[in-house]
Amino acid sequence: MSEDEIERIGDRLSRHTGFWEHWGFSPWAEGPFRGVARHQRFVKSGVLGPVAEYGARDVIVWSCGTGAEREALWRSVRPVPDVITQRFLFLLPEPWTGRRIRSFLLGFRGYVEFYAVSPGGAPAHRRVRDLSGLVDLALGLDAPA
Repeated sequence: MSEDEIERIGDRLSRHTGFWEHWGFSPWAEGPFRGVARHQRFVKSGVLGPVAEYGARDVIVWSCGTGAEREALWRSVRPVPDVITQRFLFLLPEPWTGRRIRSFLLGFRGYVEFYAVSPGGAPAHRRVRDLSGLVDLALGLDAPA
């Protein structure tokens, strides 16, 4: 898959604002990067009520910049209060197969994780199949019936 094809896929994905809003995403942009992001709150219940509360931030990036710009983003991500994990899924023509993960203060202040996938290519890492599945669903909205 070429960079031009990824750019066209990004254009297709960005047109489906209603789809992304349905799944809790809103437009996201930072420097050369464009995509959608959401913040979810999870509550762990116990017998006497809520035991713990934490958040997760998911970002799907379809305008991914250069490798150097992604590296700069990796170094610039900081902990967010009440967010335990920040997952970034990059749509790339030639994705890396693993993941990059970094903890903040041994995980007590959260984690940041970078993943990459090529739409229509090899399956995504198991920890972001929910996000890659949403990308596939959004791309399917354009398919003829």
